[in-house]
Amino acid sequence: MTGRKRAKEGHVSGNSPEERVDTWFTHFKKLLGETHTVEDPDEEILNIFEDLDINDEPFTLDEFRKVKASLKIGNAVGPDGIPPEVFKSCNFDDICLDCCNKALIENDKPDLWSFMKIYDDP
Repeated sequence: MTGRKRAKEGHVSGNSPEERVDTWFTHFKKLLGETHTVEDPDEEILNIFEDLDINDEPFTLDEFRKVKASLKIGNAVGPDGIPPEVFKSCNFDDICLDCCNKALIENDKPDLWSFMKIYDDP
């Protein structure tokens, strides 16, 4: 309406997908620097989080219920297609909690948790 062009925020420059990937690669290479060489692969890496007050135990049912209570009714569904109302109104807390703890403890998450749908610009 104002005659101004829409900003290109979030768009990566390049005329082809390969050029855009190269742009990202160059950006992160500058950002992160060169790859370091490992002199002693058996060297013990110290845990820097020992002194922090971070709970890395399995999730409790109380923690799960707090998160569940914070869900807002009417929000859009995620990639799984499940609306927040289902989580709030159905009583399958134990099943969800077991699934989350399995992912945490065994470092084995469902494939769907890595699913990301890419939407085209209108």
